[in-house]
Amino acid sequence: MVHALQTIQRLLKPGGFLIDIHPSTSRPEIIARTQAGTQFIGYLEETDDLIEYVQAEAALEQSIREGIFRLEYRDQFTFTNYTETIQSLKNYLSEKWKDAILTPQVLEKAQALQNGPGGVEEILLVEQVRIARLRRGEQR
Repeated sequence: MVHALQTIQRLLKPGGFLIDIHPSTSRPEIIARTQAGTQFIGYLEETDDLIEYVQAEAALEQSIREGIFRLEYRDQFTFTNYTETIQSLKNYLSEKWKDAILTPQVLEKAQALQNGPGGVEEILLVEQVRIARLRRGEQR
């Protein structure tokens, strides 16, 4: 990943910058909205334990240490996917997030809420996403 950042640095004009956006290393939460309020269902798991996000963070930190980029700004924001049912979340994940795992406990809890009094209005997949502005360094 550092090699990719070095390549980007060479392609940027002097004074140019890179905007990096990637999910944080925290597991996404699955939340149900019901008539009674919101209820935490569980976490989305991944077959690779979010390793690519850990690697992305490490590569960014290394590129800053080596002077490839200078960090100008870093923040985090919440990105939420909204679905109507746990099945529609499963369908979305099977198409867009191939290494995602909904554990049996998450599925059971979501199904129980959907079948309960009042049902479920929405199922939310809530991710924390990191964003950074990195100015081109002069290191070559």
